[in-house]
Amino acid sequence: MTLTPTPQLRYFDERYGRKMTQLKHFVVLSKLQLKSAFFDDQSQTYLSYEQFDFKKSDDWVDALRNIEKIIPTESFQSQKSLQICLSNTLYTLVPKVLFDEKELESYLSFNHPLEDQSQLIFHYTPLESFDAVVVFAIPRGLEFLLKAKLPPYQLLHFSSPILEAVGLNKMKENELLINIQQEQFDIIYAPNGKLYFFNSFQYQSKEDFIYFLLYVMEQLKLERETSKLILVGEVEKESPLYKLLYTYINEVSFGQKPANIHFSAVLGELNDYSNVSLFHQHLCG
Repeated sequence: MTLTPTPQLRYFDERYGRKMTQLKHFVVLSKLQLKSAFFDDQSQTYLSYEQFDFKKSDDWVDALRNIEKIIPTESFQSQKSLQICLSNTLYTLVPKVLFDEKELESYLSFNHPLEDQSQLIFHYTPLESFDAVVVFAIPRGLEFLLKAKLPPYQLLHFSSPILEAVGLNKMKENELLINIQQEQFDIIYAPNGKLYFFNSFQYQSKEDFIYFLLYVMEQLKLERETSKLILVGEVEKESPLYKLLYTYINEVSFGQKPANIHFSAVLGELNDYSNVSLFHQHLCG
């Protein structure tokens, strides 16, 4: 008998327990985690949050074993629609005017060393808020598993909901959005609705983190004394990383939940900024 992994966090508005087939199901998936939320598009309300943490792995092998145990459950088989965001660094942005659907592999290989392209499947998603297309790759084994075990679903890259949110909120000239994940963080610079910079960096220590951040700020000609960092993702005020940021940058704040969207009371224990990709997926269809 195969045991389903136990989620580390689970909140669900039980009033909707028998209405799951009327709800949209949003998922963010990485090698280290699976997060999901149900969304009622009639009331524009997020009703649940579930988080599974996986054992650290350098590849998708261990994650696949866990995912295979999770997705046969009712919550992944009964919904109005299913949308999955893949979180990885194997992506790039291409201007729409230069985009050619036949060149997905070429776009990625220009920015990433693709050692075994036969083990990847390439995808793309146009961005509504910017004149750009997100091109990304998913491990072939993961895509085969999802297609075999799940109902029809829409596949996105994690960058899509973040960038759609940034496009709506119109960042200021001196603002940087920093999305912090486990062992990875993303920097977005899009003053006045124009996307100038979006990139992801792998890091092992807070010193790695600050090195990459300051390097990017220098390239963008953003002064530490006058710039503002907006933090989202997996970071807390008490963390060493946050304290280190404050020694270098004068103004550091935390992001907010999406505007004009409601959240069930059962999600009250979640902070406003930790799940930016998940809680902005409603912007992507």
